[in-house]
Amino acid sequence: MNLTALNERQQEAVRAVNGPVLVLAGAGSGKTKVLTERVAYLIGELAVHPMTILAITFTNKAALEMRVRIQKALGMDVSDMWISTFHSMCVRILRMSGKIIGFSSNFVIYDTDDTLRLIKQIMEEMGLKNDNNYPPKLIRSIISKYKNTSEKDITDYAEEHFPMQAYRIGDIYAKFAGEMQKQNAMDFDDLLLNTLKLFSQDGESLSYYQDRFRYVMVDEYQDTNMVQYKLIKLLCKKYRNIFVVGDDDQSIYAFRGANIKNILNFEKDYPDAKVIRLEQNYRSDIRILKAANCVIENNVGRTRKTLWSKIEGAGKPKIYTAASEREEAEFIAREIGKLARQGIRYGDMAVLYRTHTLARVLEEKMRLYGVPYRVYGGISFYERKEIKEILSYLNLIANPACDVHFLRVINIPKRGIGAVTVQKILDKAHAEGLSCMDIASSAEVYFEKQPFMKKLKDFAELINVFRETAVNGDVHELILEVYEKTGYREMLKTEYPDDAQIRMENVEEFINSAYDFEANGGESLVDFLQNIALITDLDSMDEAGGVTLMTIHAAKGLEFDTVFVAGMEESLFPSRMAIAEDNIEEERRLCYVAITRAKQNLYLTHSRARSYFGEYNMNPPSRFIEEIDVDLLDYLNKPEPAVRTAAGAKGFSGFFSGMDGPKEKKPKEVSDDFKVGAVVSHAAFGQGPILFITGEGNQKIATVDFDIAGHKKMFLSFAPLKIVR
Repeated sequence: MNLTALNERQQEAVRAVNGPVLVLAGAGSGKTKVLTERVAYLIGELAVHPMTILAITFTNKAALEMRVRIQKALGMDVSDMWISTFHSMCVRILRMSGKIIGFSSNFVIYDTDDTLRLIKQIMEEMGLKNDNNYPPKLIRSIISKYKNTSEKDITDYAEEHFPMQAYRIGDIYAKFAGEMQKQNAMDFDDLLLNTLKLFSQDGESLSYYQDRFRYVMVDEYQDTNMVQYKLIKLLCKKYRNIFVVGDDDQSIYAFRGANIKNILNFEKDYPDAKVIRLEQNYRSDIRILKAANCVIENNVGRTRKTLWSKIEGAGKPKIYTAASEREEAEFIAREIGKLARQGIRYGDMAVLYRTHTLARVLEEKMRLYGVPYRVYGGISFYERKEIKEILSYLNLIANPACDVHFLRVINIPKRGIGAVTVQKILDKAHAEGLSCMDIASSAEVYFEKQPFMKKLKDFAELINVFRETAVNGDVHELILEVYEKTGYREMLKTEYPDDAQIRMENVEEFINSAYDFEANGGESLVDFLQNIALITDLDSMDEAGGVTLMTIHAAKGLEFDTVFVAGMEESLFPSRMAIAEDNIEEERRLCYVAITRAKQNLYLTHSRARSYFGEYNMNPPSRFIEEIDVDLLDYLNKPEPAVRTAAGAKGFSGFFSGMDGPKEKKPKEVSDDFKVGAVVSHAAFGQGPILFITGEGNQKIATVDFDIAGHKKMFLSFAPLKIVR
């Protein structure tokens, strides 16, 4: 096999096939090529059977790309090889062996909305519906974080991180887990946890997969959480042929449970591990990489590596200082227009920001200057109301024990089955230990002579008709039948007169997705629903169009000819919260990711003053700009700073001197009336109780459950809050 297209370090990684291997792959260093070539090398050169190789990626898109590349390199089918995400791998294992831990093979995957509905139901049953200490969204978040990050009892975990909820969280979690088991359902966290549970309880299952997967490869290892780490460690325990690729400098998903220690401690877990550094970048100009290196070298918790590139010729990264966020957005829009006239495609440019709140003004200026754009991060297709409701019908058809989906559609379209009736069904189901569908199917037994009995019976019979179609027909036929026979199409026309056409087009596109599923060999409803459940936002991102506006988190893994990083200011990037919680290193990694998305042109912009509800805040430039060597940057409208501190920091000395503008907003003294339980009001977010408070003095942070905006964290010394009661 010819590996001459690879550099020396890449070749070394491809040929490292025995024992534990850690590949530290810097941004743009060709890690996908290494993973693909290594699989091809194992199969083509060493005659390893594809079914003994397991390759794990973090998106379905990456898994598909890897499979296509491998098949092209080998000229053979590798369908026996498992190339999948963690969740897809776990689904396959649990479909085959889940009965050992009490789940039948047709278990349903609940998304966050499904689990939220179930939690709300449990809150009501426990008399906590109106208890401000137990908002359902927060409870769902606590349970998910607990599953992904903690080995403690959930009460102990909550006492440490969510003390206000610790008293009842154990009971809530027990009821939630029991209902999930009863409804033969798993959420995304359960897919991982239940696979780990299976391996822990059933030695035969673990031994089978250990013997099958003699070569295990994991991409983006820095993004693994505690459960994923344990799963991989168990699978590799027998043969120890574990090959992980990652970059600790791009670990930016701690908020999702990712644990950077997994990659930093790899050599402790495997003292005989071979460590290979991929430091040659094939994406960016050398000056962009030098700027990125200047920033990231300030992190202490990292493995040492320095990116370099043979690409040279682009200009220096540019700094633009705006007077306001509107001037900043206007500069970006005009500069994009200028670059487009020079021949750079709109689709090859991106504007990145730390938080989505910056997008509004950017959009206004893009429209004003006629720049085509798309905002990534809006409501995804499968999150739209009409799609969620059709999906609930399909999930109920696939698994009638799904009470969450039964409750969502029992009165959609309206059937005269109101909240009181629904509560009676729930009460009867719990009393009898049955599902809601069981009660509906035998409504004449449980609700003799009651007026809603026939309506329930008719609904159950309709679902049974759909179940026959699911068994004997195609998925697209089933969706069409649900769409028509439930009256859903007519409901869209009557209840959504202003946007019925858009909603109907969405459903039609959903039906098209079923045709695509079938055209690619898909057959069963369960598989169709599984495919949808495992789709990530990034997988469904439209790659065509104008300039991309997106958060830096969403940009990871992507690349653009030209990148603008907006809002490079202290308290914005790094965020005020990160500064308060001393979490600067993750913010710095985020900045590193943003910079290394650019291939030729990089702009770092910031504003002297930024408005917030009619008031102005003035923040100095981000420390990350200051960390870049001055001679690497081109200051478009500001003299280059010449002052360096004794420690070597590069600073904007006298940044505000001689500048006119709004005065910096000073922190106010925090009244003792701001305490847990107090109800406060906010001009934009509405009213709500303070759930808990952390920090001291001017650093006090309140979490408020607003009736309009939901949960918000804010500094009491700055936030425009008023005590209501």
